[in-house]
Amino acid sequence: MKQIFVPPNVAVDSGGPNYFHNISRIKYWDRISQASRATNFAWWDSTGTVHEMYEYWNKVVILNFFGTWSAPAVSQLAVLDSIRSLGDTNYLIIAVAMREKQTEGNAIPPLDSFARAHSIPYQILVGSRDFGFTYGGIDVVPTTFVITRRRKISDTFEGYATTAQLKAAITKAESLP
Repeated sequence: MKQIFVPPNVAVDSGGPNYFHNISRIKYWDRISQASRATNFAWWDSTGTVHEMYEYWNKVVILNFFGTWSAPAVSQLAVLDSIRSLGDTNYLIIAVAMREKQTEGNAIPPLDSFARAHSIPYQILVGSRDFGFTYGGIDVVPTTFVITRRRKISDTFEGYATTAQLKAAITKAESLP
C-alpha cells in the first residue's frame, strides 16, 4: 500500500489548486521512499492539473531547494535558467522555496512576485521542513539534486554549483540506465 504524507490543511482530494503563475504548493509526497530513490511528490500546475514527479519517467529531474533571502540560492536559480535556455528537453527543473517568512498558501503571492521579477519560467513549489526531510534534510540553500530517469539521485550539490558542474551532472544522469 502506498503511504503518502499530506501537508497540514491540505486534503488529497481538495476541490481546487492553490497556485499563481508557475508557483504552487506541494499537494502530497510519498512518506516512504527507498534510500537510493528520490521521493515522489505531486503539485498543481498553472492550469490546475496535478502532476507527479514520477510521471516524468523519460526526463532527468533537477530538483533545487532555495530561499529568496539567500544570494547564492538566487544566483543558482539564474544558472538553472541558463541551462534551461539551452533548449534541451530531456530534463525537468523544479525549484522548491524553503524557509520563506510566510507559510503554505501565504507564501504563494510573494513567491509569484519574486518569480516574475527574476523571470523564472520553471515550476516553483512552496517547500516545508517535512518535505525537506524526505531528501535527507535541507540544511543549506541552495541544495540541488540531479535525479535519473529511474528516479535515483545521481548527484547532490550543497551550496552553489556552477553551470559546468550541473551540465556534467545532467550528462552523467542522462547516460545512466
